[in-house]
Formats: sequence, structure tokens, C-alpha cells
Amino acid sequence: MKKTWTSFLVSIVTLSSLIAIPTYKAKATIQTAISRSQVEQRAVKLIDLTWTYNASKNSNIDPKYASGVTLPKQFQGVTTAQYKGIPYDWGGIDGFDTRSYSAPWTNFLDAIDKGAFAGNVNTSLGTGYIQGTAGMDCSGFVQAAFNIVDYKQSTTTLLNNYFKQIPLSDIKHMDILDRPGNHVVIFDKWGILNGVNGAFTYEATPDQTYGGIQGTKRYFLSMNSILNKGYIPARYINILEDTVTQTTQTTQTAETIAPKFTIGGYAQVANVTSYANFRENAGTNYSVVGTIPKNAILNLISYSNGWYKISYSGKTGWVWQNTLASLPSGKYVTLTGAYQLSVRKGPSTTYQIIKTLSQGQYPEKLGVSTDGYWYKIRINGIEGWASKKYLTILQ
Repeated sequence: MKKTWTSFLVSIVTLSSLIAIPTYKAKATIQTAISRSQVEQRAVKLIDLTWTYNASKNSNIDPKYASGVTLPKQFQGVTTAQYKGIPYDWGGIDGFDTRSYSAPWTNFLDAIDKGAFAGNVNTSLGTGYIQGTAGMDCSGFVQAAFNIVDYKQSTTTLLNNYFKQIPLSDIKHMDILDRPGNHVVIFDKWGILNGVNGAFTYEATPDQTYGGIQGTKRYFLSMNSILNKGYIPARYINILEDTVTQTTQTTQTAETIAPKFTIGGYAQVANVTSYANFRENAGTNYSVVGTIPKNAILNLISYSNGWYKISYSGKTGWVWQNTLASLPSGKYVTLTGAYQLSVRKGPSTTYQIIKTLSQGQYPEKLGVSTDGYWYKIRINGIEGWASKKYLTILQ
């Protein structure tokens, strides 16, 4: 008989009182504090990293290590293919800006380019990281996502050095569930998958019960496993909350965050390294529905306490306003008064059409024709001319 959500929550509270709190100590090395949204941004980048596997380069290993490695299932029998996600590699921590111990490369993409063996799902020998393999295991994924700059951590040392236990009933988006000596995942949210209660997660795992590659992915951990296999809920000791709070002499209350941009107007993704997340609702506890690259122009549909509702690539979601900036004056235009507009090689209808501009696209304005009737524009690397009559400058 399935548990009701009431009994499910009771189980959470009960578990919190049964698990012994482990001791932990912060390492002497001072780590940079990181916000929950920044952790998720790094985790998603590790999960969505796109690269090309080539068997002739990435399935060869020094013969003395051959007995200790097993190629992840997604590569077996494959000659070459493009993949999304970093393969599971026992003891590894090769990410977009991290590398495994003494590895002769700077990151995962560099490793693949240099002919590293793609992943290693052989965890049975207990030998740990094997030189020449590239990828990351579960603790390596968590360490990279939280940007913990230190020697490679294990599921046990992560909990001892950098995370402290919290009640399971208090677990939040981007906390962790750690089973020392076995596995660790980043918590996304509670939910039900295929009729099973549990936690949606971000993790690196060779397990494929719920699908996906043997590697970094969005995944799921059943409540039965959490309750009965010793998973400890924990929070990073250097975490920064995304919610802005205001402290007074008598109380601490959530601050009403004033909007920075006009609703119905436009803003540009700017204050990010490469992209911004947009979510299914206004808050970091909601799932990411997509990512928006830096410099993208967004129309701001509505606002809710620091979050803007936007539409991008056919999806609607919410973006945190601190990732946005005002548009440079007079630099971008939008299509008005028409559904589509031809972009031509020159400023006249006699010139060849090279592209069609559609609603919701925001090209950069480069100049004006001598007769004043045409704008020279650039979009997606293509430059051309479009009728000024149907273009409005974004302020």
C-alpha cells in the first residue's frame, strides 16, 4: 500500500530524529561562498556539457590499467557520437573547470581532445581513480558544483569537511543527501516519479534505474532509499541564500524587492558567466526549464519579488533580476507592425533576401541607409538590411 503524503512528511520528521549528526570541520583553506543559484548553474553546466566521443581516441587505456576499467554503457559498440553529460569515472573530477589528480589536462573537454579513456564504471576493485581516465564520480560532481577548491573529496570527507547535517524536513533546493562511503546527490525537489515518492536530484552515477547515461544527469532517489539506506541531509557551510533579507533591531523579515526594470519592457542577460537559468515559477525551489545565453534580449512579461516572467525559445519561465541588465540605448531593434520581415543584402527591395526576421527576435542595429528608410542589422552572426518602417528601437 502506497504511503500518503501525510505519512511521507511524518517519515521525514522521524528520520531527522534518528540519524546521528556527524562531526564536521571546515578545512583551513578558505573557500569562496556560493549561492544556491550559482551551485545549480554549475551543476546544470556539468550535466548539459556537450562533446564528441571517438572510439579510436577515447577507448584506449594503458595495458597495465586495463583490468581496472570498464567503459560506460553509452559508449560500448559506438564508433563516434555526440553526447550530453560527463561520463561516470570512479575517483575522477574532470569538469568544465576541474581536473582529476595529476591528470595531464586542464578539464574534461581537454582530456577527451588529448585521447583520455572516457569514464570508468568499474567500482568493484576499490582502486579509486585510474590514470588516463576522464570524467567524474558522485563526490567529484558535488565538489565541482559547489566549486570546492581542494584535493579530491569523497562522500565521507565532503560531509566531514564542508557540509553539516540538517533535518530532512528542512532540506532545500541545492542541499545534498549523502550516504558516506557510498553515494551523494544534490537535492532538487520532492516529487513522484512513476508512482514512487522521492527526491529529484542532480548527480553523477552509473545507476540507470530511471534512465539516462552512466554519468552526470538529472535523476531521482526514492524515499525508501533515503529512509532505509542511511542518506544524511546536509547543507554546504559556505552557502549563500538567494532570498534577500532585511534585518531590523526587533525582527528579521523578508524584504519586498523593488523591480529594476519596467514590466513590458526589455532587459539583457548580463551578470552571468555564460548563461542564466529560467525556472517554472518565481523562486530557486522551482525546477529549471531552460538556460538563456549571456547577451540574450528578453521581453519582461510580469514581475514577482525579484523575478521576471519571460518567454524564450518557445518556453515561458522566470528569471532572477540580478542576472539582467538594462539595454544599451539605441543598440537593438524589434519587429513591429508585421509578423515577418525580409532581411536583404542591401538597402533596397532589389537586393537578395538573405534571412527572415520574426517576432520575438531582437537584432543589433548597426547603421542607417543614406535615404533613412533602412536599418543595417545583425542577428545570429548575419548582417543585412531591413525596412526601418517595421522596426522599433528598444530603449
